[in-house]
Amino acid sequence: MMATRLLNGRPTSRVAAIALLLAASVPALADIPRPDRDRDSGGLAERIELGPIEPLPAVAEPISRDGAGRLPRGVIVETEVAAIDPVQRETILVTQTILDPARQLRGVEVHRPAGKGIDTQVLEASQDTVEIDGRRVNRRHYRWAVQALRPGEVTLEFQRIEFDVVGRAQSEYAWLPVARRLEVTRLPAHWPEYLPVTPALTFGEGQVSDLVAGEPGEWRFNLVGEGLSAKAIEQLLRAQLTAPPGLRIDEPSIRLAPEQAPAEAMGPLADAWEVRLSLLPAVEGGGDGTREARLPALTLPFVDPRRLETSANLAEVALDYARRDARTVAWQAEPAERRWATIRAALPWVIGGALALLMIVTLGRFGWRRWRAHHAWRQAQRDLRAAPDARALRERLNHQLAGLPRPMPSPSRSELATRGAPDDWLAARAGLDRLCFAGVAGEDEAFRRVRATLAGALPARWFR
Repeated sequence: MMATRLLNGRPTSRVAAIALLLAASVPALADIPRPDRDRDSGGLAERIELGPIEPLPAVAEPISRDGAGRLPRGVIVETEVAAIDPVQRETILVTQTILDPARQLRGVEVHRPAGKGIDTQVLEASQDTVEIDGRRVNRRHYRWAVQALRPGEVTLEFQRIEFDVVGRAQSEYAWLPVARRLEVTRLPAHWPEYLPVTPALTFGEGQVSDLVAGEPGEWRFNLVGEGLSAKAIEQLLRAQLTAPPGLRIDEPSIRLAPEQAPAEAMGPLADAWEVRLSLLPAVEGGGDGTREARLPALTLPFVDPRRLETSANLAEVALDYARRDARTVAWQAEPAERRWATIRAALPWVIGGALALLMIVTLGRFGWRRWRAHHAWRQAQRDLRAAPDARALRERLNHQLAGLPRPMPSPSRSELATRGAPDDWLAARAGLDRLCFAGVAGEDEAFRRVRATLAGALPARWFR
């Protein structure tokens, strides 16, 4: 009983000496040595390495104060997982709160939770003072955005916390919060991996800069949702950014926009992303000669995890969509015909030079590959002709076939014929098998004929 209270960091003054004597004989969950007060260096106690902590078994509870190790007196560590049954790739909020009623903590070392199939991003680390039961309590608050990337049972492991206490030369306390056992719902296999899993995906503010013919402009809008990434947004937009006549739309530039705070209704996990697209209006105008064009409508699919949580059949779950209507933009005329004329005059030369360079590179690569194929074919022939007996010839032939650009490991006669092997070569290969396994009479003469045919009639096109 006393040893257990010592491990939890709450020994009374009456039993402290007895507990220290029992510590050597009673097994403990946390092997954390105490400072050696007899050893001193320059007035400061030598650093003592804290021992390992045996973690508690993972639990499936959203909120817990359980853990293993030793806490300073009165300190409480509470961990909270917003959902223990999330959907695959759903972003969930994980919170770790450290309450210090005695205000004795000088510093706390905290690391983000981890686990196999877990991705964690830091959201916030804060410290403040709150009132609990009429007392002022120091509170340290840590929040992470966590995604379970694979379905099934996944363990979210919290990391070891070390405490620096006021008045002590070094930490004598460490705590390992209990891990969580998550049951992750699988997403339908036919859905692409870049689909965001978020309760809502909304278009934020958007605008188009003043456009001038022949000069680049900009189309900018925001996307707000959970679990988004620049790569996923680019994949969602790629197929929909079709440029209208008279207006060129370049590849999007996507960045996280922390200055664009999402609405409170979106929750703490939502991020705002800014999408910028460069627009280039044509000098000669749009498709009908007017200086205006219609920007494409955008329809971005996303997965609402709440639908999956309430549906018994995942195959029947429909995707949700964020939509932005098409809009017409106009641009002013620009007296830049001479600039465009220069560009148009240079384009044929640039394109011609690029095509010529491409042709040279293509021909060079083609010639190089043909030379390498011919060299490999000749080397294979020499290797086959150097085989001393039937078994060695068979091994070398199989090695050559397995090393082809389109390998043929242990090919059948029909496969060789399909690949263009001549009849005499196929007959020679069959004869080689008989020599190896049937012991045909007149083996030496037969072997020389088979070897000569296999080497001489070896198809050169196999090596290309």
